[in-house]
Amino acid sequence: MKQQQPKRRHRFLPLAIGTTGGVALAAVAFWFFKKQAEHVVEGRADRYDEMIMEAVHTIDNAPMHQIMEAVTQLGSHFAISSAAGLTALAMLRDGKRDDAWTVVVSTGGAMAINTILKNIFQRQRPQELARRIKLPKSHSFPSGHSLLSAATYPIVAHHFVQHRSVATQAIVHTAATLTILGVGFSRVYFGVHFPSDVLGGFAAGFGWLGLTSLSHTIVDKN
Repeated sequence: MKQQQPKRRHRFLPLAIGTTGGVALAAVAFWFFKKQAEHVVEGRADRYDEMIMEAVHTIDNAPMHQIMEAVTQLGSHFAISSAAGLTALAMLRDGKRDDAWTVVVSTGGAMAINTILKNIFQRQRPQELARRIKLPKSHSFPSGHSLLSAATYPIVAHHFVQHRSVATQAIVHTAATLTILGVGFSRVYFGVHFPSDVLGGFAAGFGWLGLTSLSHTIVDKN
């Protein structure tokens, strides 16, 4: 008798994460964000921020600069909005309206959370003499590029490979993970964020992904 393939890997990512997974992901991620925010507010993050930034900024060559310029754009509002929009349109084409709305609300919510958190903490950007790109006008904590990438790319990547083999899914999700980490690294490389900003952005983004998964699963069951 042919063994039935597990249905879990053929589902919209928030459903694959599920209620329990959503609660666990959100709880752990937001706990980490809380700790990271405390370190930033109390000044305990300054020491390791400086050490890491000094190490990262020893890497300074033309090929790396070109790579980082391309990678950092993947975390921009334009890139994230485009990725989420195309994914939502593909879902609508397949008749998955609820999934499409979740993607739109998830990405829009992540952008709103980013703005709210920046205005709450109002951390100043790194003050460097050798910054490699123009300093953004917004506040530093958390990193918006990191937050949006963590909240969006896992859903986008999974949608386009959910019906593929496990090996293909593993490769694409690994690529998505490396993209997210690369975006965060690029922000430190360009001197527009502290490492603690990036970690805070990752935590907030994955926490929001957990809440998205939780809410979508609850609605889907009703």
